[in-house]
Amino acid sequence: MASPSPALYEIYATLPAQIAVRIGNAIVEGEFEPGQKLREVDLAAAFGVSRASVREALRMVEREGLVTILPQRGAQVTSLTAQEVQDVFEIRASLMGLAHHRLAAAASAEVRKRLSGLLKDLQSARGDGEAYARASLAISSYCVHNAGSSRLANLILSFGRQTARYTKLSLSTPERRRQSLANWRKLVAATIDGDAATAEGVARQLVLDTRDAAFRMLSTNR
Repeated sequence: MASPSPALYEIYATLPAQIAVRIGNAIVEGEFEPGQKLREVDLAAAFGVSRASVREALRMVEREGLVTILPQRGAQVTSLTAQEVQDVFEIRASLMGLAHHRLAAAASAEVRKRLSGLLKDLQSARGDGEAYARASLAISSYCVHNAGSSRLANLILSFGRQTARYTKLSLSTPERRRQSLANWRKLVAATIDGDAATAEGVARQLVLDTRDAAFRMLSTNR
């Protein structure tokens, strides 16, 4: 089961919160399948903690939209529904557009240089779906954290956990990675040029393209 980084342990100091991070990471990484039941007794044994700690952790994960807790049935991994894809991605697209507008309007020379480096990492990873998803997350996170608003960053990151599974799904094909990379090239270029309006539009399109790709794949697999 995926372990959180030391930094995450520092942020989420309580035991249930640490467990919530690990459960969330496992869901995002596909170790738990959509619709799979998460039994408190199994998780408690796996983590070596009480069922009460696991129960509290699952409530935290539920607030992220990764788990659904049903009366008399317990917790299960939230299924990938079409409505969930639509709602979460449309909100994320608006937030990401705002973040990239702010970033492009005020990006320092250091930020512009770093973005160029992260774009090269993304280009190098385009042949591998898993590696590309990680590189995409890295450049996206960097942009969000340098947009000048911690409140906006926190909102985007909360939605990012909900969309992570869909993003990985949508980037699983070479064609989609080529499309994504083309958008990122435009986005980085607009940011370096200080073109806030273009950056906002491309950022929104990048997120919506991911939504549409995930939606098509989910529809095909029904």
